[in-house]
Amino acid sequence: MTVKLFRFGEGFLGHVARAVEMQVLNFALLPVHALPLTAALELGRATGRAAAIALPRYRLRAEEQLRDAFPSKSAEWAARTAIACFEHFGQMTAEMVKVPRSAKSDRWAEVVKAPGEKAILKLAREGKGLIWLSGHLGNWELAAQWAGRNDLKLTSIAHRSRNSRLHERMERERQARGHTTVKMDGAFRGLIRALRNGSMVALLTDRNPRDTGMLVPFFGREILTVTTPALLSCATGAPMLPFACLREGTAFRYTLHFGDLIRPDLSAPREQEIERMTREATAALERHIRMAPEQWQWMHRRWKITPGGRKRAGLAPAEITSAR
Repeated sequence: MTVKLFRFGEGFLGHVARAVEMQVLNFALLPVHALPLTAALELGRATGRAAAIALPRYRLRAEEQLRDAFPSKSAEWAARTAIACFEHFGQMTAEMVKVPRSAKSDRWAEVVKAPGEKAILKLAREGKGLIWLSGHLGNWELAAQWAGRNDLKLTSIAHRSRNSRLHERMERERQARGHTTVKMDGAFRGLIRALRNGSMVALLTDRNPRDTGMLVPFFGREILTVTTPALLSCATGAPMLPFACLREGTAFRYTLHFGDLIRPDLSAPREQEIERMTREATAALERHIRMAPEQWQWMHRRWKITPGGRKRAGLAPAEITSAR
Protein backbone atom coordinates (compact mmCIF):
# COMPACT_ATOMS: atom_id res chain seq x y z
CA MET A 1 0.00 0.00 0.00
CA THR A 2 1.37 3.39 -0.92
CA VAL A 3 -0.15 6.80 -0.31
CA LYS A 4 1.28 9.44 -2.63
CA LEU A 5 2.02 12.79 -1.05
CA PHE A 6 3.21 14.35 -4.32
CA ARG A 7 3.17 13.41 -7.97
CA PHE A 8 6.75 13.70 -9.09
CA GLY A 9 7.64 15.08 -12.49
CA GLU A 10 10.99 15.71 -14.07
CA GLY A 11 13.01 18.89 -13.79
CA PHE A 12 13.08 21.53 -11.09
CA LEU A 13 9.53 21.04 -9.74
CA GLY A 14 10.03 17.30 -9.38
CA HIS A 15 13.30 17.91 -7.54
CA VAL A 16 11.56 20.32 -5.15
CA ALA A 17 8.66 17.91 -4.58
CA ARG A 18 11.03 15.07 -3.68
CA ALA A 19 12.94 17.30 -1.28
CA VAL A 20 9.74 18.52 0.38
CA GLU A 21 8.41 14.99 0.79
CA MET A 22 11.65 13.94 2.51
CA GLN A 23 11.41 16.89 4.88
CA VAL A 24 7.80 16.01 5.70
CA LEU A 25 8.88 12.42 6.38
CA ASN A 26 11.79 13.52 8.57
CA PHE A 27 9.52 15.88 10.53
CA ALA A 28 6.89 13.15 11.01
CA LEU A 29 9.54 10.78 12.40
CA LEU A 30 11.00 13.28 14.89
CA PRO A 31 8.73 12.11 17.76
CA VAL A 32 9.73 8.50 17.12
CA HIS A 33 13.41 9.43 17.35
CA ALA A 34 12.82 11.44 20.53
CA LEU A 35 10.61 9.01 22.45
CA PRO A 36 11.78 6.00 24.47
CA LEU A 37 11.33 2.69 22.63
CA THR A 38 8.10 1.60 24.35
CA ALA A 39 6.42 4.97 23.78
CA ALA A 40 7.65 5.08 20.17
CA LEU A 41 6.12 1.67 19.47
CA GLU A 42 2.79 2.74 20.97
CA LEU A 43 2.89 5.89 18.85
CA GLY A 44 3.47 3.69 15.80
CA ARG A 45 0.45 1.52 16.64
CA ALA A 46 -1.69 4.63 17.28
CA THR A 47 -0.62 6.05 13.92
CA GLY A 48 -1.63 2.77 12.31
CA ARG A 49 -5.07 2.92 13.93
CA ALA A 50 -5.48 6.49 12.70
CA ALA A 51 -4.51 5.38 9.20
CA ALA A 52 -7.17 2.66 9.30
CA ILE A 53 -9.78 5.36 9.99
CA ALA A 54 -8.35 7.87 7.52
CA LEU A 55 -8.02 5.30 4.70
CA PRO A 56 -11.35 3.40 4.72
CA ARG A 57 -10.81 2.12 1.18
CA TYR A 58 -7.74 0.15 2.25
CA ARG A 59 -9.29 -0.97 5.55
CA LEU A 60 -12.42 -2.30 3.85
CA ARG A 61 -10.30 -4.07 1.24
CA ALA A 62 -8.33 -5.73 4.04
CA GLU A 63 -11.55 -6.82 5.77
CA GLU A 64 -12.96 -8.25 2.55
CA GLN A 65 -9.83 -10.23 1.75
CA LEU A 66 -9.61 -11.52 5.32
CA ARG A 67 -13.22 -12.76 5.14
CA ASP A 68 -12.47 -14.54 1.86
CA ALA A 69 -9.25 -16.10 3.16
CA PHE A 70 -10.73 -17.17 6.53
CA PRO A 71 -14.37 -18.09 5.74
CA SER A 72 -14.85 -19.78 9.11
CA LYS A 73 -14.05 -16.55 10.98
CA SER A 74 -16.63 -13.90 11.82
CA ALA A 75 -16.96 -10.48 10.20
CA GLU A 76 -16.06 -8.97 13.58
CA TRP A 77 -12.80 -10.94 13.61
CA ALA A 78 -11.99 -9.71 10.11
CA ALA A 79 -12.64 -6.09 11.15
CA ARG A 80 -10.43 -6.40 14.26
CA THR A 81 -7.66 -8.12 12.32
CA ALA A 82 -7.73 -5.46 9.58
CA ILE A 83 -7.17 -2.72 12.17
CA ALA A 84 -4.48 -4.83 13.86
CA CYS A 85 -2.79 -5.06 10.46
CA PHE A 86 -2.61 -1.27 10.23
CA GLU A 87 -1.28 -1.17 13.81
CA HIS A 88 1.40 -3.70 12.89
CA PHE A 89 2.72 -1.69 9.97
CA GLY A 90 2.61 1.49 12.06
CA GLN A 91 4.67 -0.17 14.78
CA MET A 92 7.03 -1.65 12.19
CA THR A 93 7.76 1.86 10.90
CA ALA A 94 8.69 2.96 14.41
CA GLU A 95 10.82 -0.15 14.87
CA MET A 96 12.85 0.56 11.75
CA VAL A 97 13.63 4.03 13.12
CA LYS A 98 14.77 2.53 16.42
CA VAL A 99 16.80 -0.41 15.13
CA PRO A 100 20.55 -0.54 15.81
CA ARG A 101 22.41 0.75 12.77
CA SER A 102 25.13 -1.90 12.89
CA ALA A 103 24.26 -5.54 12.26
CA LYS A 104 26.93 -6.40 14.86
CA SER A 105 25.20 -4.54 17.70
CA ASP A 106 24.61 -6.70 20.78
CA ARG A 107 21.00 -5.45 20.82
CA TRP A 108 20.13 -7.65 17.84
CA ALA A 109 20.39 -10.76 20.00
CA GLU A 110 17.52 -9.34 22.07
CA VAL A 111 15.41 -8.34 19.07
CA VAL A 112 15.51 -11.44 16.84
CA LYS A 113 15.58 -15.05 18.01
CA ALA A 114 16.09 -17.83 15.48
CA PRO A 115 15.30 -21.32 16.83
CA GLY A 116 16.94 -23.97 14.70
CA GLU A 117 19.41 -21.50 13.25
CA LYS A 118 22.40 -23.86 13.53
CA ALA A 119 21.23 -26.04 10.64
CA ILE A 120 20.48 -22.98 8.49
CA LEU A 121 23.84 -21.38 9.28
CA LYS A 122 25.63 -24.59 8.36
CA LEU A 123 23.77 -24.76 5.04
CA ALA A 124 24.37 -21.08 4.24
CA ARG A 125 28.08 -21.34 5.02
CA GLU A 126 28.59 -24.19 2.57
CA GLY A 127 28.87 -21.47 -0.07
CA LYS A 128 26.54 -23.11 -2.59
CA GLY A 129 23.89 -20.37 -2.46
CA LEU A 130 20.53 -20.25 -0.73
CA ILE A 131 17.29 -18.57 -1.82
CA TRP A 132 15.32 -17.03 1.05
CA LEU A 133 11.60 -16.58 0.40
CA SER A 134 9.04 -14.57 2.32
CA GLY A 135 6.39 -11.92 1.81
CA HIS A 136 5.46 -8.55 3.29
CA LEU A 137 4.86 -10.36 6.55
CA GLY A 138 6.09 -9.55 10.05
CA ASN A 139 9.27 -7.50 9.75
CA TRP A 140 11.06 -9.07 6.79
CA GLU A 141 13.87 -6.49 6.93
CA LEU A 142 15.03 -7.89 10.28
CA ALA A 143 15.99 -11.18 8.63
CA ALA A 144 18.73 -9.25 6.83
CA GLN A 145 20.05 -8.04 10.18
CA TRP A 146 20.19 -11.64 11.42
CA ALA A 147 22.19 -12.57 8.33
CA GLY A 148 24.60 -9.67 8.83
CA ARG A 149 25.07 -10.52 12.49
CA ASN A 150 26.13 -14.02 11.43
CA ASP A 151 28.49 -12.80 8.68
CA LEU A 152 26.31 -14.13 5.88
CA LYS A 153 26.20 -12.41 2.52
CA LEU A 154 22.65 -11.42 1.55
CA THR A 155 21.51 -9.96 -1.77
CA SER A 156 18.06 -8.81 -2.88
CA ILE A 157 16.39 -6.81 -5.65
CA ALA A 158 16.25 -3.05 -5.10
CA HIS A 159 12.70 -1.99 -5.95
CA ARG A 160 13.17 1.68 -6.67
CA SER A 161 11.08 4.12 -4.63
CA ARG A 162 9.15 6.89 -6.39
CA ASN A 163 11.28 9.32 -4.43
CA SER A 164 14.96 8.94 -5.37
CA ARG A 165 16.02 10.62 -2.11
CA LEU A 166 14.08 8.08 -0.05
CA HIS A 167 15.48 5.24 -2.15
CA GLU A 168 19.04 6.39 -1.57
CA ARG A 169 18.42 6.69 2.16
CA MET A 170 17.03 3.16 2.35
CA GLU A 171 19.99 1.82 0.37
CA ARG A 172 22.44 3.44 2.79
CA GLU A 173 20.60 1.93 5.76
CA ARG A 174 20.69 -1.55 4.20
CA GLN A 175 24.35 -1.31 3.27
CA ALA A 176 25.22 -0.23 6.81
CA ARG A 177 23.73 -3.50 8.02
CA GLY A 178 25.55 -5.69 5.49
CA HIS A 179 22.71 -6.08 2.96
CA THR A 180 23.52 -5.61 -0.74
CA THR A 181 21.04 -5.12 -3.59
CA VAL A 182 20.92 -5.46 -7.36
CA LYS A 183 18.97 -3.17 -9.67
CA MET A 184 15.71 -4.28 -11.28
CA ASP A 185 17.27 -4.01 -14.75
CA GLY A 186 19.23 -7.21 -15.22
CA ALA A 187 18.25 -8.42 -11.73
CA PHE A 188 18.00 -12.09 -12.73
CA ARG A 189 21.60 -12.18 -13.97
CA GLY A 190 22.74 -10.32 -10.86
CA LEU A 191 21.01 -12.81 -8.58
CA ILE A 192 22.48 -15.74 -10.50
CA ARG A 193 25.96 -14.28 -9.97
CA ALA A 194 25.27 -13.75 -6.27
CA LEU A 195 24.14 -17.36 -5.79
CA ARG A 196 27.13 -18.75 -7.68
CA ASN A 197 29.38 -16.63 -5.44
CA GLY A 198 27.85 -18.29 -2.39
CA SER A 199 25.56 -15.44 -1.34
CA MET A 200 22.06 -15.86 0.00
CA VAL A 201 19.36 -14.23 -2.12
CA ALA A 202 16.21 -12.89 -0.44
CA LEU A 203 12.97 -12.44 -2.40
CA LEU A 204 9.46 -11.32 -1.45
CA THR A 205 6.94 -13.26 -3.53
CA ASP A 206 3.55 -11.86 -2.52
CA ARG A 207 3.13 -8.91 -4.88
CA ASN A 208 1.14 -9.00 -8.11
CA PRO A 209 3.24 -9.78 -11.17
CA ARG A 210 1.93 -7.77 -14.08
CA ASP A 211 2.64 -9.99 -17.06
CA THR A 212 4.58 -13.00 -15.76
CA GLY A 213 4.15 -15.91 -13.39
CA MET A 214 1.80 -18.87 -13.10
CA LEU A 215 -1.46 -19.67 -11.32
CA VAL A 216 -1.09 -21.48 -7.99
CA PRO A 217 -3.44 -21.87 -4.99
CA PHE A 218 -3.27 -19.25 -2.23
CA PHE A 219 -5.87 -19.27 0.57
CA GLY A 220 -8.18 -21.44 -1.51
CA ARG A 221 -8.04 -19.37 -4.69
CA GLU A 222 -5.72 -19.51 -7.68
CA ILE A 223 -3.56 -16.43 -8.03
CA LEU A 224 -0.85 -15.38 -10.47
CA THR A 225 2.48 -15.82 -8.68
CA VAL A 226 6.07 -15.02 -9.59
CA THR A 227 8.24 -17.95 -10.67
CA THR A 228 11.59 -16.16 -10.31
CA PRO A 229 12.66 -18.10 -7.17
CA ALA A 230 12.03 -21.47 -8.82
CA LEU A 231 13.79 -20.36 -12.00
CA LEU A 232 16.82 -19.25 -9.97
CA SER A 233 16.83 -22.53 -8.07
CA CYS A 234 16.65 -24.65 -11.21
CA ALA A 235 19.37 -22.56 -12.88
CA THR A 236 21.84 -22.81 -9.99
CA GLY A 237 20.81 -25.82 -7.91
CA ALA A 238 20.46 -23.57 -4.84
CA PRO A 239 17.59 -24.66 -2.55
CA MET A 240 14.74 -22.35 -1.55
CA LEU A 241 14.11 -21.63 2.15
CA PRO A 242 10.75 -20.12 3.17
CA PHE A 243 10.99 -17.91 6.26
CA ALA A 244 8.97 -15.42 8.30
CA CYS A 245 10.18 -12.96 10.94
CA LEU A 246 7.12 -12.62 13.19
CA ARG A 247 6.61 -10.30 16.15
CA GLU A 248 5.86 -11.85 19.52
CA GLY A 249 3.20 -9.71 21.23
CA THR A 250 3.62 -5.94 20.99
CA ALA A 251 7.22 -5.61 22.22
CA PHE A 252 10.16 -5.20 19.85
CA ARG A 253 10.79 -8.95 19.88
CA TYR A 254 10.73 -11.22 16.84
CA THR A 255 11.17 -14.90 16.08
CA LEU A 256 12.66 -15.99 12.77
CA HIS A 257 10.70 -19.03 11.62
CA PHE A 258 12.16 -21.30 8.94
CA GLY A 259 10.08 -23.55 6.70
CA ASP A 260 11.16 -26.78 5.03
CA LEU A 261 13.81 -26.55 2.33
CA ILE A 262 12.51 -26.80 -1.24
CA ARG A 263 15.18 -28.44 -3.39
CA PRO A 264 15.12 -28.57 -7.19
CA ASP A 265 15.04 -31.90 -8.99
CA LEU A 266 17.35 -31.08 -11.87
CA SER A 267 16.43 -34.32 -13.65
CA ALA A 268 12.71 -33.44 -13.79
CA PRO A 269 11.13 -31.53 -16.71
CA ARG A 270 11.89 -27.84 -16.11
CA GLU A 271 8.32 -26.48 -16.49
CA GLN A 272 6.92 -29.16 -14.21
CA GLU A 273 9.58 -28.51 -11.57
CA ILE A 274 9.03 -24.74 -11.63
CA GLU A 275 5.30 -25.26 -11.02
CA ARG A 276 5.91 -27.71 -8.14
CA MET A 277 8.39 -25.43 -6.42
CA THR A 278 6.23 -22.33 -6.88
CA ARG A 279 3.24 -24.19 -5.40
CA GLU A 280 5.27 -25.39 -2.40
CA ALA A 281 6.75 -21.94 -1.76
CA THR A 282 3.30 -20.29 -1.92
CA ALA A 283 1.86 -22.92 0.45
CA ALA A 284 4.72 -22.24 2.88
CA LEU A 285 3.98 -18.49 2.77
CA GLU A 286 0.32 -19.18 3.50
CA ARG A 287 1.25 -21.32 6.51
CA HIS A 288 3.42 -18.52 7.88
CA ILE A 289 0.65 -15.93 7.34
CA ARG A 290 -1.79 -18.15 9.24
CA MET A 291 0.58 -18.02 12.22
CA ALA A 292 0.09 -14.23 12.49
CA PRO A 293 -2.55 -13.00 10.01
CA GLU A 294 -2.51 -9.47 11.45
CA GLN A 295 1.11 -9.10 10.31
CA TRP A 296 0.49 -9.51 6.55
CA GLN A 297 -0.43 -6.82 3.97
CA TRP A 298 -4.17 -7.53 3.58
CA MET A 299 -4.70 -4.03 2.16
CA HIS A 300 -2.73 -5.02 -0.97
CA ARG A 301 -4.85 -6.13 -3.95
CA ARG A 302 -3.22 -9.56 -4.05
CA TRP A 303 -6.10 -11.31 -5.80
CA LYS A 304 -6.26 -8.89 -8.70
CA ILE A 305 -4.84 -10.17 -11.99
CA THR A 306 -3.91 -7.57 -14.58
CA PRO A 307 -4.96 -7.95 -18.24
CA GLY A 308 -1.37 -8.87 -19.12
CA GLY A 309 -1.32 -11.41 -16.32
CA ARG A 310 -4.59 -12.97 -17.50
CA LYS A 311 -3.14 -13.32 -20.98
CA ARG A 312 0.03 -14.91 -19.55
CA ALA A 313 -2.05 -17.40 -17.55
CA GLY A 314 -4.31 -18.23 -20.51
CA LEU A 315 -7.40 -16.75 -18.87
CA ALA A 316 -10.17 -14.86 -20.63
CA PRO A 317 -11.01 -11.47 -19.05
CA ALA A 318 -14.49 -12.68 -18.05
CA GLU A 319 -13.03 -15.48 -15.95
CA ILE A 320 -11.66 -13.02 -13.35
CA THR A 321 -14.48 -11.10 -11.74
CA SER A 322 -12.74 -9.83 -8.61
CA ALA A 323 -11.32 -6.30 -8.73
CA ARG A 324 -9.87 -6.28 -5.23
